[in-house]
Amino acid sequence: MNCNRRHWLKGTTALAIGGGGLRAFAAESGSAPKGGDCPMGFGTYGLPGYSLQEAIRLVADTGFASIEFASMPGYHGAPDQISAVQRKLIRGLAVESGLKIGALMGLPTPDAGKQAENTESVKQMLQLANDLAADDPPIIQSVLGGGQWQEKQDLFRDCLGPWVELAAEANVELSIKPHRGHAMSLPEHAVWLIEQLGASGKLSLVYDYSHYAFRDLKLEHTVMTALPHTGYLVVKDAVQIDGKVSFLLPGESGDMPHARILKMFHDGGYRGEVCCEVSSQVWKAEGYDPKLATEACHANLVAIYSAAGLVA
Repeated sequence: MNCNRRHWLKGTTALAIGGGGLRAFAAESGSAPKGGDCPMGFGTYGLPGYSLQEAIRLVADTGFASIEFASMPGYHGAPDQISAVQRKLIRGLAVESGLKIGALMGLPTPDAGKQAENTESVKQMLQLANDLAADDPPIIQSVLGGGQWQEKQDLFRDCLGPWVELAAEANVELSIKPHRGHAMSLPEHAVWLIEQLGASGKLSLVYDYSHYAFRDLKLEHTVMTALPHTGYLVVKDAVQIDGKVSFLLPGESGDMPHARILKMFHDGGYRGEVCCEVSSQVWKAEGYDPKLATEACHANLVAIYSAAGLVA
């Protein structure tokens, strides 16, 4: 089995899922990071109006161990929004607050006509990742955009290839997230890209069950397919009303199998971040309170960890 270099270490264990067998790698022994050995994280995508410094303080004070910066163009974590001086201040504040900078959200949407421009954007993201945490740079994670898989898969592969090599040279991992409304919508799609590029250990996938719910997909199959290649776990809730799926804060609906999923990943050897994502459907709604949402996410994630038998 191919192993993700950040989260899979030597030593094997067997994990039975749905009657089948899955060979997984156990994590290296040693002291666990703050928040257990799968650090609980929160994404600043859900903190509109906050500066990065304010976001770091809120996320740390709430009790999270990891933070993800929204780094898409125009957001507070975009490379052109953070000067060299600010990067040093942010790095120091994260260390002082006991937060790991686990990820940056945002890669360009693959576009053959904009490959040179997009590659320059990727280089800027890679530089930001190293400036913020050179010893253990954050993953850069992203969706890849809309369309039909059969029409976009070769484009995605060809555009991602050079970015993956640049990232490997910078000691940064890229991670791609299947999205229910995008061309890459299944774990199998992400695995195909990783295998086509021979990029195991350099390119991983983001597992977010909210994008598989209500799609007649077996949970166990999505986990078994994704687990060997997963570099990052994202949690949020999904509900279906009149055939339309909407997103909620993680744990808000009470119906999502987050604890079961977390236990399967942990038993299979995953030791990366578990990041709460607040959908724009939530934070753009009237009356949204970023601080209350952050606190609710933390309380719900603690309960999920407890149900999974893990230390929060």
